[in-house]
Amino acid sequence: MKTNKGDSRWAIRPLVSEEVYTNREEHLEYLYNAAIKATTLRTMSTVLLGQRRMGKTEIFKRVVNKLFFGQDNYRDENASVVPVYYSFKDTVADRWDFSTKYVENFLRWYTAFRLRDPGILFKQGVARDDLIKLIKNNLNITEGLQGALNVYDGLLKKDVNA
Repeated sequence: MKTNKGDSRWAIRPLVSEEVYTNREEHLEYLYNAAIKATTLRTMSTVLLGQRRMGKTEIFKRVVNKLFFGQDNYRDENASVVPVYYSFKDTVADRWDFSTKYVENFLRWYTAFRLRDPGILFKQGVARDDLIKLIKNNLNITEGLQGALNVYDGLLKKDVNA
């Protein structure tokens, strides 16, 4: 199963060009290092606050991209940080739909990161039905990953206990 790798520079495309996006390196480095330290439990929760239109989302997109492509140990379940980006809709119409999309998004990011293939992040790259096959054929199924697969299967069947 081949995916569409797309632009290899980005897992999630930032909206602001490099020429315009300046003076944020300190924030990017801080958040990147905080995420890396999470593997050894040497970090605390971090909040990025600011007024609307100040670039908070852009910072997170860039940190996620750096985590996606900047870790040489991306296959090591114990030494790497799996970046996951999810954009919430303003309203949630259906909790099953939201939950299913949320878990599918996690599985896509996990798989794309472990295989270093951002094409997996997009349904055009890997259809929903093919995602589980791709995971089972190409990844080490850890206890945690199996748990996520079980939850996803239950959500698809609408058979999860609340």
